[in-house]
Amino acid sequence: MFRSAALAFGPRAIGVLLSGVLDDGVLGLAAIRSRSGTTIGQTAGDALFPSMPTNARHAGVLDREAAAADIGAVLKELSHRQSKEPTMEPDAALELENRIAMAAPFSTDFDTRELGAASGYTCPDCHGSLVLIGDGNYRCHVGHAWSADALLAARDGEIEGTLWVALRSLQEKARLARHLAAKAGRGPLLQRYLAQAEETERALAVLGQRLSAGVSHRGDPGDDDD
Repeated sequence: MFRSAALAFGPRAIGVLLSGVLDDGVLGLAAIRSRSGTTIGQTAGDALFPSMPTNARHAGVLDREAAAADIGAVLKELSHRQSKEPTMEPDAALELENRIAMAAPFSTDFDTRELGAASGYTCPDCHGSLVLIGDGNYRCHVGHAWSADALLAARDGEIEGTLWVALRSLQEKARLARHLAAKAGRGPLLQRYLAQAEETERALAVLGQRLSAGVSHRGDPGDDDD
């Protein structure tokens, strides 16, 4: 939506970013500013979830910040401004990105390779290759868009999911080895099953500590620094 406004209205476009998690909206606000529009972010201290406005401020894409209750007054002020509209040159990359974002799912009417070079990374959603757009933003061949931070967070989720699967497999292996040891009687077979159980339980303890630490250190979406 922000890209569409930037392309359609240029310097008359105004983008407002409110409370939310991760860094959604940052690229859209950057598009508005690239066309001489104005961007407003909710003050982080006023937001229930300050990640989005905080990340926008850190990315340097906010012109104004205001509490939610004051944004209406800011918009009224901006609506009365008199500004000379510069001649806007066509932006092929922005137009293509907007077309991709507005396209129907799984559309084949675009080629993301026109946006940038292959990044060497894959899309967490569809596992297709990602192209690098500008300074650390990515799109895959079906149009999924990622900032660097969002891509990193998605990788964290993938890794954690894989580790939980591994934890369950280790638990089952340890139980099975103990079960077989109990039925093996005395001799080399018993020792083999016991050794497998003990080795698996050691790995299980290490992995369990890693996952417990990850859960305890995972911050609440509203805990971002101002």
